[in-house]
Amino acid sequence: MTPLLIGLFAYIAVLAVLGPRLIRVCRRWQSAAPRLGLVFWTALATSWVVAVISAGLAAMAQLSGGHGLAALLHACLRALLTIVGVHSLADAPAAIALLGSGVVIGRLLVVAARHVRRTRRHRELHRKTLRLFSNAVVGNGIRVAVVEAEQLAAYCVPGRCSTVVLTTGALRRLVPAERDAVMAHEIAHLRGKHHLMSGWAAILADAFPFVPLLKAASQEIARLVEWIADDRAGRRHGNRAVARALAVMATSPAAPVPKVALAAAGSGVPERVRRLLQPRAAVHSACWRIVAALALPVVALVAAAAVLVPCATADPTPICSGRPSLSASAR
Repeated sequence: MTPLLIGLFAYIAVLAVLGPRLIRVCRRWQSAAPRLGLVFWTALATSWVVAVISAGLAAMAQLSGGHGLAALLHACLRALLTIVGVHSLADAPAAIALLGSGVVIGRLLVVAARHVRRTRRHRELHRKTLRLFSNAVVGNGIRVAVVEAEQLAAYCVPGRCSTVVLTTGALRRLVPAERDAVMAHEIAHLRGKHHLMSGWAAILADAFPFVPLLKAASQEIARLVEWIADDRAGRRHGNRAVARALAVMATSPAAPVPKVALAAAGSGVPERVRRLLQPRAAVHSACWRIVAALALPVVALVAAAAVLVPCATADPTPICSGRPSLSASAR
């Protein structure tokens, strides 16, 4: 194997185990620049999955003697036949490499399809319930539904016909500045498409629950989208108003919130309140640190492309013309 491919395998192994430790290192920087932190963790988790798939395919191509795109397809077929019944031990490593990439791709597609289907169904059911049991108004392009309930709740249901939901208990308990802050928080979720990043991270974590990195990335992305929405609301209505609204909602009886929604006081409220009220790290320094950290997934993605491109662009003649493969000639 080439040194680049070996390095890609090392990246996969090291990051899978030690990736969660980056949270403690990056937490202070991310507090000052949560948008960059969101980009970093999304790119890091995605680069790990891409690296796994690319390393498996590239290793299969090299071990089976692939010389180009046509030869790569030929090698895939030969490796699949080997998986069904191994005719030669020399082809077994290529079959194992292909099987690994195939399992990763298949698992990812199945979990993603199931997640999208389940999420759409639950959101549609919740929208139907809101139409029956709430009063809805549309303002500034945002649909707001008010549900009759003494408990406090404020959340948004993204997707088609995006809706911000408030209970009458929240409207009564929150003062006007706090209500405006909560609304700005939920609108920030909808306009920032935060459900897409959270959903992608959840898909990766569900598809590969045994990888600590992906579980940590999902939790960190869920935290960061709340920080981003808090900051957006704080810029418009003041950090103190946002912090007071979070404190009131977190310390009052809460109405149930659907899992497919993003709630204002859903998680990490004490940490979010402290973050809003305490001084933060210098934004300029934090931005440069996170941009530097982004070099890690970027290099991994470039390496993944570098090991696959030669397999797709090299001359396929040796295998396509019926000449023996590298593994066959080695025998």
